[in-house]
Amino acid sequence: MKNVRVSLSADREDLYEPLMRGACMITQVEAAYRLLFQVEELWARLLRHGYVKRVSGKDFDHLEVDLAAAAAYDRETGAPGFREEMPELSESARAVLVLAASLAGKTAARLRDLLYELDETAMRLVVEAMMYAGGFMDGSADLWGNEEPGDVRGLGPNSRANEDRWDM
Repeated sequence: MKNVRVSLSADREDLYEPLMRGACMITQVEAAYRLLFQVEELWARLLRHGYVKRVSGKDFDHLEVDLAAAAAYDRETGAPGFREEMPELSESARAVLVLAASLAGKTAARLRDLLYELDETAMRLVVEAMMYAGGFMDGSADLWGNEEPGDVRGLGPNSRANEDRWDM
């Protein structure tokens, strides 16, 4: 474990490990956290407004994201007021926030309601997050695709990715 203790003011790349430690073993939450982290403007907003919290444990720190509060705040303030308060956050990033909260089970949102607000990059990231949450951790819809020679059927790249999660 590289980042045993962490500060929220640390470099962005140093926050990923403690973030994933906070979601570890719940693939839907892992997928939601990865999605938030990949959209830089959204991640910066969550940090700046206190939605990312450091939780100190006996041996190490981890990060938790209050997705329910962040998504509720987005809906409560509505489009005009929210745009005035957070002008740096794009429509696409707002849609990603709501979809990540839904993926983690913190709110209910339908992809079809937010689909047209996503830009091309966010769309790709949302699809990858959905596949990750569904167990397709390498982004391939074929569970046994890309197996190395000699692999036993069922122990393909997704199985290896799952094993890697347990080694954290």
